[in-house]
Amino acid sequence: MLDTCESILNATNILSSIRFHFELLIDKNKNSIHNNNNTIPETVFLNKLLNIKQTVKLSNTSNSSSKAQHFEQFSSQQISENYGMIPLESTQVDLSYINISKSFIWTVQRIQIEMSSIDAYQLHLVVTRYLSKLKHRPRHLLVFINPQCGKGKGRSVYEKKVLPLFEEANIIVDTIYTERANHARDYINEHVSLDNYDGLICVGGDGIFSELCHSLLLKTARQAGLNMDDPKIDIKQPELRIGIIPAGSTDAVTFGTTGHNDPITSTLQIITGESLLIDIVTVHSERGFVCFMATMLAYGFFGNIIRQSDNWRLFGPLRYNLAGFFQFLRNTSYHTELIITEPLEKYDSKALINNLNRHLFGNTMQWQETIGEKIDSEQSSVPLVIRREGQYRTINCLNMPCRCEKSKYGISPSVHLGDGSFDIILVKRSWRMGLFRFLRHVANDARTIEELSNVERYRATEVIIRPVITQQKEIGNWACDGELITANEVRIRAHHRALNLFASGICSEQIKKINKK
Repeated sequence: MLDTCESILNATNILSSIRFHFELLIDKNKNSIHNNNNTIPETVFLNKLLNIKQTVKLSNTSNSSSKAQHFEQFSSQQISENYGMIPLESTQVDLSYINISKSFIWTVQRIQIEMSSIDAYQLHLVVTRYLSKLKHRPRHLLVFINPQCGKGKGRSVYEKKVLPLFEEANIIVDTIYTERANHARDYINEHVSLDNYDGLICVGGDGIFSELCHSLLLKTARQAGLNMDDPKIDIKQPELRIGIIPAGSTDAVTFGTTGHNDPITSTLQIITGESLLIDIVTVHSERGFVCFMATMLAYGFFGNIIRQSDNWRLFGPLRYNLAGFFQFLRNTSYHTELIITEPLEKYDSKALINNLNRHLFGNTMQWQETIGEKIDSEQSSVPLVIRREGQYRTINCLNMPCRCEKSKYGISPSVHLGDGSFDIILVKRSWRMGLFRFLRHVANDARTIEELSNVERYRATEVIIRPVITQQKEIGNWACDGELITANEVRIRAHHRALNLFASGICSEQIKKINKK
């Protein structure tokens, strides 16, 4: 029996998706299986198992009464040592596992099976030893909770939904409730080593995720001796993964990496050790390093909304809608120059001409200059550098689609999370109706946003955004990941898969199914 267990465990080291079949067990115990949704699965994925417990009814010959003995996840050695003590009575096994719905919501399902103690012991031994061998699953986590996020729901989300699942999965958790802005950042910076942890988790919105992202990336850069004021520096990927459990108002990061802002789904993806490498973008001004960008950098309209809403905090969450309406009425545009470096691709002469025609005749703005190495008649690997200049309502650089409850597909649905590039959305000066059409597409379906005559989209690895200022009042506001930044001009550059998240990732077809639901 133990040899069989060893063979199973050896197989799990080779195959990442072994299924645990128990059809025979179901046939044998059809009348003694119960679960919490009255649906008996034919298979359970081993890597989606959460926990197993058994309750043994002990028979006492000197006393007709019975007792219940509860076994948690003992080690295989402990179980083996007590094998002779296992009674040949009926045993109830409680098996919890993760189910993924058609809309990609992760939930916990529980099955109760009554079987002989020997069968229960064998099942418990194999499952327990298997779970202990899963190296990609975290065992020790550091969790930061923002109790003020999402109208003060951060604490209740963690204590009622998240913590019980961590405990069921036997994960050791160190918990810190943040008391001020940048509390999580300061904690990580002040602690020399985080080697005892398998990951950093935040419960809250995009703001506290940005804190963890910045502090971990900067800590890693300092330890590697990198000069972050150099815009050409290649940042180093931290060894720790970051997980975010949504409890904020927009939750763009979890929408972009799991498809939902569901705390249970995000928690279970952390427990199972899901891994998603995403790009990170560095933002530099004329004075040096400014910040990292995980979701979006905005100049103009959306930056102005952040500035205005900061001045109207007395209106609470309503301030964002009021600020947006106010900026819509202003309909201000900004004279700006951009130098865009597109991803390295194979160009031939015909493809290059078509690309130039797209920029020359694809919009009403005059195309001014294309910078690049000389292209021969065959093929050459060169980046295409494009210079754009004009009046823009808003300039948006997106590292994620930025989906949320108010935007079904996000501002740029096709942006890739880990290909070393980001998207640039330019909205040119137009009447208010042109801006309204852009905002309507963002809310309903931005997949067709390029069909608008006042919108241009580019895919870039780097961009320099330089406002052309003749009077100080003509400059717009900059915002990165929802926070205001100060700069006269910015240079942003993508870094390929620079951060590892506890997340499954999601594709465009999955987004379609989610929106249909």
